Amino acid sequence: MPVLQDEQTDASGDVKFTGPWRYIVWMALFTAAVLAIGIMLIEPLTEAFQANIAINGLILGVLVIGVLYTYAQALGIWPAARWLVRFRSSEHPGSLPTPPAMIAPMASMMGAADGRMRISAGSVRTVLDSVGARMSEAGAFTRYFGRLLIFLGLLGTFWGLLQVVSDVGAAVRAVTESTTGGEADVLRLMSAIEDPIQGMGTAFASSLFGLAGSLVIGFLDLQASRAQNRFYNEIEEWLSSMSRVAAAGPASGGDGEVSSAYLGALLEQTAETIDRLASSMERHSRQMDTTLQRFTEDSRTNQEEANRALRDEIRVLIRALEARDRGGE
Repeated sequence: MPVLQDEQTDASGDVKFTGPWRYIVWMALFTAAVLAIGIMLIEPLTEAFQANIAINGLILGVLVIGVLYTYAQALGIWPAARWLVRFRSSEHPGSLPTPPAMIAPMASMMGAADGRMRISAGSVRTVLDSVGARMSEAGAFTRYFGRLLIFLGLLGTFWGLLQVVSDVGAAVRAVTESTTGGEADVLRLMSAIEDPIQGMGTAFASSLFGLAGSLVIGFLDLQASRAQNRFYNEIEEWLSSMSRVAAAGPASGGDGEVSSAYLGALLEQTAETIDRLASSMERHSRQMDTTLQRFTEDSRTNQEEANRALRDEIRVLIRALEARDRGGE
C-alpha cells in the first residue's frame, strides 16, 4: 500500500502534483459514518427493506456500484500524478511505461514516445482540454448514478402508492356491499385497510433508500471532483510555466530541435499578435465610420435647421418691407 502523502514532487522541486489521498480520507470517513448509522438502525432499516425487496435491492446494488466507481474515479489520479513525476525526473522519458488513460493524450502531445519534450504555448489549451474532457466524462457517470437512485426511489414510491390506492378501493367496496352500520362493519373495514396501510411502507421505504443513496453518491462525487480539479489546476500551472520558459528564449541544444521549437512558438505568437492587431484596427475602423456617419448626419441636420431659420427670417424681412411700402403709399 502506498504511503499516504498528498504531493508528488519532481527532482527539481519546482513542480508539485497532488495525489488524491486527502480527499480519499474524507470519503472513507464519510463512508464509515454512513455504515455506523446503518448498523445502529439495522432493525428499522431491515424492516423497511423487506417492504419491497426487489426495488430496494436494486437501489442498494446501484448504490454499491456508484460508491465503488466514485472511489475508482478518485484513485485514478494517483497513477497519473506518479507518472508525471517520473516523466519530469527521468532523463529518458521514452522508456517510461504506458501513461494512464487520464493523461494519455497529454503524454502523446508532449512527445513522451521518443523521449523529447515538445510543447508550445498554443498546444497548452489543447492538452488541458483533452485532460478536462476525460475528467468530465468520468464525473458524468457518477452524477448519473445519483440521478438513477432518485429515479428508483420515486419509482418505488409511486408503485407503493398505486398498490395502496387499489387495495383501499377494494376494501371500501367489499365493506360497502355487506354493511349493516354496526360495530362489526367498522372492525371489518379496519381489518380490510390494514394491508393497504402496510403497503405504504413500500412507497416510503423506497423513497428513503433512494434519497439516502443519492446523498451518499453526491458527497463522494464532490470529493472526487475536488481532487480532480486540484490535479487539473496543477497540470495547468506546470504546462503554463513550461510554455513561458520555452517562449523566453532558445536553450542550447546539440541537434537544434529546441531552437526550431522556439522559432515555431515565436512565429505562432507573432501570428496571434498580428491577428489581434488586425482585429483592433478593424474595430477602430468601424468605430471611425460610425463617428463620421453620425457627424455627417448631425451636420446635415444643423444645416437644414439653419436654412429653415434663414428662410423664416427672409420671409419676415419681406413682409416688413411690403408693409413699409404699403404704408408709404
